[in-house]
Amino acid sequence: MTDCRQLLARNMKKYRKILGLSQMALAGKVGCSTTLIGNIEINRRFPSADNINRIAKALGVKVSDLFSEVEPESMKLMASKKELKIRFAHLMSKAVDELFG
Repeated sequence: MTDCRQLLARNMKKYRKILGLSQMALAGKVGCSTTLIGNIEINRRFPSADNINRIAKALGVKVSDLFSEVEPESMKLMASKKELKIRFAHLMSKAVDELFG
């Protein structure tokens, strides 16, 4: 069984990266310091219950997803959505290039 602090650190970082957010951007959405976000992600600090709720809201996930040992469905869906956006942008860019040369 993985420690809840490790789960939070790992999952929070994964969600943040999937969303393409920097620690600074996430801190801005949460309303805390970039240092706090960094320290949570390296398992040096553990956030208050209020900050956990704000982090989950900022990442668009349930609090329970932040503490899941198994990769939550929401993480898989987010990754798929990001990949689709990248593919779509590439296809649109290619179409524009072909149209306007």
